[in-house]
Amino acid sequence: MDGSPIEKELEELEEEYDLISEGLQRFGLTDYQARTYTALVAHGVADAETISSTAELPRTSVYKALDSLHERGYVIVSEGRPKVFKPAEPLEVKSRLSRELDDVFGRLNTLYETLSERGEPQLVYTISGKENVLDKIAEIINHTEEEIIISSPNFSIVLDRSKKELESAEKRGVDITVVTAPRERIFKDAEVKRKEGLIATDLISDGERALLASPGLDACGYTNNPSLAKHLVNFISILMERE
Repeated sequence: MDGSPIEKELEELEEEYDLISEGLQRFGLTDYQARTYTALVAHGVADAETISSTAELPRTSVYKALDSLHERGYVIVSEGRPKVFKPAEPLEVKSRLSRELDDVFGRLNTLYETLSERGEPQLVYTISGKENVLDKIAEIINHTEEEIIISSPNFSIVLDRSKKELESAEKRGVDITVVTAPRERIFKDAEVKRKEGLIATDLISDGERALLASPGLDACGYTNNPSLAKHLVNFISILMERE
């Protein structure tokens, strides 16, 4: 026997909630951040306890997600007891992300055209799948001899997979620089720069190898072309100098 109209509507809402949350993760949000923001949008205005119930997440985790979402411009906080949260308008968030993506891909296109004019081969290899991308990052760290730069809004995900590789690199004298979002966990022996508004994950090894991953780390491009790697180094240097 088919379920009642109310039950069907609830199932459809749950499916829509899951689809939206999964989609947001492709733009650099963690699972908890995506579910928290989606729940907050559904309520319009809510406290952490209400969001926790809707998102089916621990309240302490929701507080952390809300703090990081606030820093990234997804959430507006009203002071008081308890604190009340309001989502930044989704279309405004979309507009900001679009501008940031236009900037990143504009730089990439300039790089592409420059190298095409020089007649240099476009030695960029594509890797798909989050685990494969994280494995490639770990592999690059293992092969680094002098310096590695990692810029990522989700460095904690990289750290969870590559902590041993980073520790090994540090022991053999590799200089490690990390550019990541405020409140992200970091590697204690790295030089750290906190930046808001990061989208993609970039990695440069010894100024010769480079990796550029999608916001959700589900795909990446990798190259051992020094010209490409040098260009990415310059881009991250400019990023680190911006306040």
